[in-house]
Amino acid sequence: MRENYRINITLAFIFFAIFIIISTVSIVMFYWTKISTQNFKNKVLISSRLIHKEFLNKQLQAKSNLDGIVKVIFLKEMNPNEEFLYTIFKAFLLANQDFIKISIQTPPSELFCKKIQTNVFCNKQRVVNQTSFFLLHYTEMIDQNRTLAIDVNLYPFFKSINSDTFKLMVLDKNGQILYTNFFKAKSIFDIFEHSLASKILHQNSKFITNDIYTDTLGKYKLVYIQNKQILNRQKLIAKKLVISMFVLSVIFAVIFGYIFSKPLYHFYDELDKQVKSEIDKNREKEQMLMHQNKLASLGEMLGNIAHQWRHPLTRLSLLVQNLQMAYDTGHLNQEFVNKFKTKALEQINYMSSTIDDFTNFFKKDKQTQTFDVPLVIDNTLELLESRLKNITVYKDYHPLTIDGYKTEFSQVILNILNNAID
Repeated sequence: MRENYRINITLAFIFFAIFIIISTVSIVMFYWTKISTQNFKNKVLISSRLIHKEFLNKQLQAKSNLDGIVKVIFLKEMNPNEEFLYTIFKAFLLANQDFIKISIQTPPSELFCKKIQTNVFCNKQRVVNQTSFFLLHYTEMIDQNRTLAIDVNLYPFFKSINSDTFKLMVLDKNGQILYTNFFKAKSIFDIFEHSLASKILHQNSKFITNDIYTDTLGKYKLVYIQNKQILNRQKLIAKKLVISMFVLSVIFAVIFGYIFSKPLYHFYDELDKQVKSEIDKNREKEQMLMHQNKLASLGEMLGNIAHQWRHPLTRLSLLVQNLQMAYDTGHLNQEFVNKFKTKALEQINYMSSTIDDFTNFFKKDKQTQTFDVPLVIDNTLELLESRLKNITVYKDYHPLTIDGYKTEFSQVILNILNNAID
């Protein structure tokens, strides 16, 4: 029992430590997720403003370069030759990595220089209207017949937008995915359910959910999506932390449980000894009381036997005296002896049956039996016949048979009668 007590104390420490850990981790994870979401929103808003500013700068840069080319080429010489134009165009293209084409359009033909990676080639051809998702086309009228144009490639611009907090998706007005660095899909409707995809496509500068923000940049729709990999890594770290804390808590709980349970164990040990001592004393008292009760019961039984034997012994004494008188007077014969024998045996048998009745009365029943209640009461009254000489007992009961312990029922009746007599 004492060892179980120590185990229970240790288990209580373990469960308490686990409860504290689970509560702490739950609270930390809740605020961690909340802080991560708020951090995502703050960074998205800041990034959105910076992207708009950078996009505007690129537009202004393109306009400024157009003005610069016009000034350089046409300020002094209104009709520069092709080689001079090629030289100027190449210089501007190599100086600006986002510029991919500069041309002078004189319909139906154009003179242009185009950059592919780090190589620039120039040519003259018919005007071709090329469209590209990431191409911004800026023009400047030189005169009524000529137009200066610059094509700016925005793909590097979008590709440079990178953050650990969010992922970027660039859409057109129909929801087709033009650029993404984490999904492999053609349309926004292939990724999200229709209602959510429609909200993303038609709402501007708004958080659609806690982890999705949509914005418009010129002809592009920008979608910022919270980077779940970071959250997953955080959850993985949290799980490892929980496991580590759990193991440590069990170890410390066992140690502290043993340490703190030691004084309690000694206290419980002393208390257990005192309780056992008191139990032993009570048992001794109970045994003493039982012994006294047995002696009292034995005394009552001997008293009842003495009362029951008094009359038979008196009769036997008279029979012996009659036998002596018959012998002295000469009337002792066979018939007298036979009568003496018969009457003496009657008294002896009566005394023997009395002992048997008292012996059976104090025996314990091992199993139940069906008995006649009035008959048991009458037999009990016969045992107390000597004590009831000057007492009148009124009997008013009807025939009744029950199933139970016959001897114990007789003892109950005997105790009631003895208490009533006393």
